[in-house]
Amino acid sequence: MTETKERNVYEKISKEDVLKKLVEIFGEKYVTNKSVDLYSYSYDMTECKPHMPDFIVIPENKEQLIELVKFCNSNLIPIVPYISGNNVGGLTIPENGGILVDFGKKMNKILHIDDNMMYALIEPGVTFGQLKKHLDENFPHLRYSYPYAPPYAGVVGNVILSGMNNLSCKIGSMGDSINGLEVITANGEIARIGSCFYGESEATPDSWWSRYPMPDLMGLFINWQGMTGLVTKCAVQLWPNLSIKRTYISTVFELTDVASVMREVGRTDVIDDISAVSVEVVKMAAGIPEPKKFPGEPFFTVMFSISAKTKNQFNARMEILSNEIENLNKQGKKVLLINADEYVKLFNLRLRCYLDLPSVVLPLVEYSGLTWLGSYAPSHKLEELIEKVYKLFYKHNITPFIYLKMMKSSHYAIFRPIMRYNKFKEGEEERYHKCLEEITDISIDLGCIPYKTPAWMTEKMRQKINPGWINLFEKIKKCMDPNNIFNPGRWNT
Repeated sequence: MTETKERNVYEKISKEDVLKKLVEIFGEKYVTNKSVDLYSYSYDMTECKPHMPDFIVIPENKEQLIELVKFCNSNLIPIVPYISGNNVGGLTIPENGGILVDFGKKMNKILHIDDNMMYALIEPGVTFGQLKKHLDENFPHLRYSYPYAPPYAGVVGNVILSGMNNLSCKIGSMGDSINGLEVITANGEIARIGSCFYGESEATPDSWWSRYPMPDLMGLFINWQGMTGLVTKCAVQLWPNLSIKRTYISTVFELTDVASVMREVGRTDVIDDISAVSVEVVKMAAGIPEPKKFPGEPFFTVMFSISAKTKNQFNARMEILSNEIENLNKQGKKVLLINADEYVKLFNLRLRCYLDLPSVVLPLVEYSGLTWLGSYAPSHKLEELIEKVYKLFYKHNITPFIYLKMMKSSHYAIFRPIMRYNKFKEGEEERYHKCLEEITDISIDLGCIPYKTPAWMTEKMRQKINPGWINLFEKIKKCMDPNNIFNPGRWNT
């Protein structure tokens, strides 16, 4: 049952007066407090407890948002940013009610593509599909770094939460590729972060090219889950769209061998992206609804993406990859390498959802529930993580779905166990959450750092985090948002 968490938000002002003010700012058509409209914003696919917002507003420009922030700060009313609700972590569930700001409907413009310095300046509501279509039609020689996310997922939400992408082995986190931000702070001021910081009112479109060498204030807004301000513009880096692109699939037959295969190939520095999934995920993607691994089958499938400007460059990179696979086999790893395009033709075209990004990995979302532990992981702990988490999946009689990725030439890794389930089957949410809690405990003990974290997960993290870090974190939050209006409840604030 969706319900509003107990709070005393409207001590200073009545809901009726709030509604009047919101209509004054945004117009009657773009404000609602009707339960039928609020309900769909109160939950996501996870087992995180739902809560109703009190109002939904649809902004068109930053001037409206400045007025909103000043009003909410004066009256201690929570503000929750929202793009498409396509997160797996309860990040846009309004823990304390208040006003939910839907950026996806009108603040969704691609403001500028800088062909020379290769970046896109966009509003918060721009989606991956929208950006890809715009680049394909107008700047086909440029590409963005797309994650395994639906085309309707938001670009800005993903980058400021340090998501991963299909160039991660080359460039690392999406948060690393932010050039600049325009943010509204709690007092209603506009702050521009990065090389766009010159000028009092507006920055020219060609000034969003770097976040250095000025003091890097970007960290005040990246990974804070909307707790320190409202982002109204973001500049993200683009990359040359090389003419040759290939994906290769490798199968790995021993459970933990996948870790060393990914580490060593990532260190060759010739791969755009390396990701691995347990064989059950491959079967699921091929249309098997309840996949099982049979004796003798590989445990993991690894995908290596390679791009090149010329055939000679591509052949050289393939030679390095092939040599590394040969070396791994000599070490007894038993690794097979297959051209992914040929594999898809032979087996199931549905598998193209793993190759053509952005896309919806349909089997993951065909159930009503989806949850995971997404974490940045120390790559030397992957073997132990895989072994222990597999045992937990079997203990709870849940199909093992694990996603792995090497980041920035194997400097670190992504470790992400995934579970899909039926939200409306009696006892299922509790069973899957119990498994996820145990996975989280093991992962944190082994040094993993969860990202896009629900509040119950950050509560566990706080028990192990250095107290000095927590004190500094809370001082910054208090300084940036003294009245705790920006997405309260995140990180247990």
